[in-house]
Amino acid sequence: MSQDPIKEKILNAAQNRMIAHGYHKVTMDEIAQDLRMSKNTIYKSFVSKEEIAKSLVKRLQEELNDNLDNIEKEDPDPLKIFSNSVLLLRRQLGPWFEHFFQEIPAELPDLWEEFLRYRNEKILDLRSLVEWGIKKGDFRKVNPSIAVQAYLGVIKIIMSPTFLEQEKLSFAQALNAALDIWAHGILKQGKK
Repeated sequence: MSQDPIKEKILNAAQNRMIAHGYHKVTMDEIAQDLRMSKNTIYKSFVSKEEIAKSLVKRLQEELNDNLDNIEKEDPDPLKIFSNSVLLLRRQLGPWFEHFFQEIPAELPDLWEEFLRYRNEKILDLRSLVEWGIKKGDFRKVNPSIAVQAYLGVIKIIMSPTFLEQEKLSFAQALNAALDIWAHGILKQGKK
């Protein structure tokens, strides 16, 4: 995170607006008005709205990293770490998907690709968590790479704004359904 208090104020105001209204609808004038500062002051810290969006995504990633690290430190149970990590992602990413991340693939495709790489990196970190869960006997003996790739495939689909809109699901609803299917399968208990 930025140590510059002016930059942080700008990012906070931009985040509030962009989460509520999306990237496209937010203007530098509105951000300046919210902060009661001139646009010139904002432009001294950020050369464009695109740079603000990139800084917001970077800050979001840093916050996620810190929080995910804390989850791993707090509990030695791989299933709890996995569940708490998914809940954290739902809580922290959910609001971003209502507007901001729906527009970013079209508005700022490079930023979207960067975010997808970050997401893939985080999910692939789950491989070691699955291996650990298998070793402890908490998870069935499955191929950890296939388990994580299956999860990654589902996450890729539910992160698609088009899919969420088409299925009339919120990000949180889709994430919960994906985790349930991944963790419990689709067979009724007792059916084989």
